[in-house]
Amino acid sequence: MTEATADERSPGVPADSNSPSQAPARVHIVVTCANRKKLAVPAALQIRALSNYAPRQKLAEWTRRLSEPSQPSIAATSLYAGEHWAVARQLVNPRSVETQLWICSAGYGLIPATAQLRPYGATFALREADSVGQASTENRAWWRALSEWVGPEPGTPRSFYHLARMNPDDTIIAVLSDTYLRACSDDLLRAAGRLRDPQRLTIVGPAQADPDLDELVVGVTARMRPAVGGSLLALNVRVAQRLLGRVTAEPRTHHRSYFRVLADELAAAAPPPPPPTHRERMTDDEVKAFIRPLAAAGPTSATRLLRQLRNSGKSCEQARFKQLFDEISLEVQC
Repeated sequence: MTEATADERSPGVPADSNSPSQAPARVHIVVTCANRKKLAVPAALQIRALSNYAPRQKLAEWTRRLSEPSQPSIAATSLYAGEHWAVARQLVNPRSVETQLWICSAGYGLIPATAQLRPYGATFALREADSVGQASTENRAWWRALSEWVGPEPGTPRSFYHLARMNPDDTIIAVLSDTYLRACSDDLLRAAGRLRDPQRLTIVGPAQADPDLDELVVGVTARMRPAVGGSLLALNVRVAQRLLGRVTAEPRTHHRSYFRVLADELAAAAPPPPPPTHRERMTDDEVKAFIRPLAAAGPTSATRLLRQLRNSGKSCEQARFKQLFDEISLEVQC
């Protein structure tokens, strides 16, 4: 499939979809999908099942399988599971502006959260069993091709560009992980140029994941975690939740520059990192002498003993410690 031209419509989108919107501005929130599913994923709907297909045939076969009418489907809001998705669902709680939740999916493309989906296994993360590509260039080509498929809800935008083209006066906030951000990078750049005010497109995610997108990104760092709570896996959506809580009908609160100020406040509010711990480096013989009596005392693990060693103020690299632990374990067993 070829890349969409600047004036190409999303599949099923009316020809006049780029006319100025008369409705009040809305906020479109796009979140990365979740790997965890509440329903079992059939073997046929795992990307790994198509490993022998050439790229063009792979996508055609994939979309054919997703489109089989005889197979059961479920609303996207009920399909995904885990902390990330639990927080993502809360991003559209009633507030002073109308919001709509969308999903950036490696299996389906851009879809509204209300779409009916089949359980599937596909990801833009590299070197996974269900990776759609082996490099970022392949992921970008896959995303472009998915945007040309009509998808589970014909007539809805199938890419960030189509979303911006149909809603040029609205606000788009994309909450993306690094691999998904890179896969959609070309699409996001085109979308920013389609909005009447480019400041109304904000990417909430890791800084410097793609240099071409730095201008659009409000960077999320681990330093923000104490301010928003939760795990690192849900950090992006928790930061987005905090930023969205400050959005009102006032136009300036929809601007990327405004979100950057809020994000800087989050980072500044976090406690400073603890000072680095200086540990005394040990020789191989010293490490073995530490391990030997503890391994002989009963069942244990390299991880547990390494933690104990480091808590005592000593130092040893993890790989070296594991090798020495295995050697001592063989001695003890003999």
